Amino acid sequence: MLPGTVGIVGQKAEWGGMHGQALQRRGLSVEVAAKLGWKPCGGPSDDLWIAMPVVDQGQRIGTKYRTITGTKVFSQDKGTPQILYNIDCLRDPQLAGYPLVICEGELDAASAIQAGYPKTVSVPTGAPQTDSGAEWSYLVHAKPLLDNQRPIILAVDNDQPGQVLQEGLARRLGRSRCQALDYPAGKDLNDVLITQGITAVRHTLAQAHYMPLSGLHRLHELPERPVRPALDTHIPGLEPHFRVRRGDLVVVTGPPGHGKSSFVANLACNMAWHWQTSTAIASFESAVVPDLRRVLRSFRAECLEIYMGDGSKQVADEWINRYFAFVGAENENEERTLGWLLERFAAAKQRYDCGICCIDPWNEVSIADKPDGWTVEQWVSQSLKVVKNFAREHDVAFIIVAHPRKLGRDRYGNIPKPHLWDIADSASWANRCDVGIVIYRKDIMDRNAPTEISVEKSRDYYSIGRPGMVMLHWQPETSRFVRPL
Repeated sequence: MLPGTVGIVGQKAEWGGMHGQALQRRGLSVEVAAKLGWKPCGGPSDDLWIAMPVVDQGQRIGTKYRTITGTKVFSQDKGTPQILYNIDCLRDPQLAGYPLVICEGELDAASAIQAGYPKTVSVPTGAPQTDSGAEWSYLVHAKPLLDNQRPIILAVDNDQPGQVLQEGLARRLGRSRCQALDYPAGKDLNDVLITQGITAVRHTLAQAHYMPLSGLHRLHELPERPVRPALDTHIPGLEPHFRVRRGDLVVVTGPPGHGKSSFVANLACNMAWHWQTSTAIASFESAVVPDLRRVLRSFRAECLEIYMGDGSKQVADEWINRYFAFVGAENENEERTLGWLLERFAAAKQRYDCGICCIDPWNEVSIADKPDGWTVEQWVSQSLKVVKNFAREHDVAFIIVAHPRKLGRDRYGNIPKPHLWDIADSASWANRCDVGIVIYRKDIMDRNAPTEISVEKSRDYYSIGRPGMVMLHWQPETSRFVRPL
């Protein structure tokens, strides 16, 4: 007889007769039962009962009882602490290399141990009804022993309470180290043992898979993203540097009066004329009627509005009605918060199929919904994140005209050319945009001076172009940027 087996052999002898046969019908060996200290016992019903000692640090601190035939009934000695069953296996240095298996009941735990997974515990009271409350206190007791365990196989029941238990354990123990099981039969490990044998239990545990974790994928798990075509703006010379693609955030900046709004209007008109793409514009510094309408009419008619006849105006207005929608508060006291604007842009996409949304300029967006305690910089950063998510979710290109911070003048009285990092309130303008464009004229007083259109940032060189600059002339008669003569 091997040393240390005298007590186990003695307990095995207690499993003769009906209790031993009932245990074997559950697929469990009397050797495993004896090793765990289980004993046959009587109970308050005629079913066969067993007693299972609850041990912590080598000391028996209580006893649990359950039936192994007939109706499933549980009881325990008064005052038995609610701790992980078989918790001492977590203290055994010889089991350091084994995965930890957490089961929903003692019979499932014995099934795993019998299959060669000795570092197995069971929750003390089965699956909880909710994901909160005192039923989870056993994890506090076991925390020092659980902190360094990995991986952790959650061998819970395949039913709704079991899912509550699995999600609760994963949340508390850390989803990154938790694995789940797919049972080939029944709803737990003991069902697998009864119906398919010990080899099936080993295979089930060996095939444990990590629980899904948002934001972490293998290549084959990633879906193919739909191809979003990048469209030529038809602004002369700009095609190698900037092409419009839905889902992108485009930020346009430049000093006041240098042509930011003119650039956006030309871009929107070209997208309508060449690609039949509609645009929704929130124009805060220029009234739609008559200011913005005048610019759009000139593009369509290719002449100044003052030279248009009624027929030309009607044709132009029909074209504007077809390809443009305008967002603005009808009540001056209405707060034009970002949420307010996005709701209307979403409606423009749904009702008018607008593929471009534009805010001109950003500084007119109300910060009334800025959370208390947030700085404006934090609010801008979070707002741009929301806008980017909106652009992708609604499949639109989103253009924001943003003013730079106040810049000093040089000794000649000229405003220096700003960059994306000079946009007011936040560095997030440069960080979060997919395309960053600067509009600048060295001499704003000279009508013949060219305009620099600089693409300072492009997040995707292959699809939407490389950074670069073109020098163009604004032609108010046709509302277009054209090449200098």
